[in-house]
Amino acid sequence: MKRLFVLATLIVLTLAAVSSVRAESDPRIGSWKLNLSKSKFSPGPPPASETRTYEAQGSDIMTTIERVDADGKNISQHYNATADGKDRPSGPANGTITLSIKLLGPNTWAGTSKKDGKVVSTNRAVISNGGKVFTFTTTGTNAQGQAFNNVAVYDKQ
Repeated sequence: MKRLFVLATLIVLTLAAVSSVRAESDPRIGSWKLNLSKSKFSPGPPPASETRTYEAQGSDIMTTIERVDADGKNISQHYNATADGKDRPSGPANGTITLSIKLLGPNTWAGTSKKDGKVVSTNRAVISNGGKVFTFTTTGTNAQGQAFNNVAVYDKQ
């Protein structure tokens, strides 16, 4: 019985370590600054600036987005994400918006944002092979009902 307990404990600790290593080796980890000259926002306007920071928290990734919008307003967003393809709340500040993220390859993710269960945007995130450029393509419908197609390019800091 004692042997079974020790084995079960080792399995749990191994799985936790593998999950933690997987998150820590995630190429998103770190800070990324929006490169406005390489980005396109349709219909616009683009934000004045934006920095994304990704931190490993076990098997989750904590995302912090600090943005100054086109009108000069500071916006801060925070959420935890797991690339398991399941809808997850995007945090209390975002109301009923959920995010679903799945890993498509070593440097590529696909995501879906839903509001009240209805898809409002889809995205594809790709980190370059050198790990220095993060391209985030998002299409959807904004709060005013307008279609948008944004390609945001970030440089690793």
